[in-house]
Amino acid sequence: MKYITNLEGIPGITTRVVATDAVQYLAAAIYSLNAHPANIVVISCEVNQLRYAFEVDPTEGATGLGHILYVGQTIVLSSGRLIREFRFINAVAQSEGIIQVTPLFEVGVN
Repeated sequence: MKYITNLEGIPGITTRVVATDAVQYLAAAIYSLNAHPANIVVISCEVNQLRYAFEVDPTEGATGLGHILYVGQTIVLSSGRLIREFRFINAVAQSEGIIQVTPLFEVGVN
């Protein structure tokens, strides 16, 4: 398991996001700063696993569609399209998964 993540850029505000039983995208306000989009977003799962997918809505349940983001796991999205298309949902209905999201911006964006 990889325990070190190398990051570069100017960090934005870390935001706590609670997942629901409906598919969600990251709010543009989370990954934008003065109309500048983040070039990297770090997402860590803190409570209850989620399912996530790109270009298609993930689904809940044992036979759900999408990748599992386990508690304690972190993913790094490193392009605008990945960030905009990141969709997530509780892996198990009514479990309220929680993620922490931190955007990173290019140097010079403030």
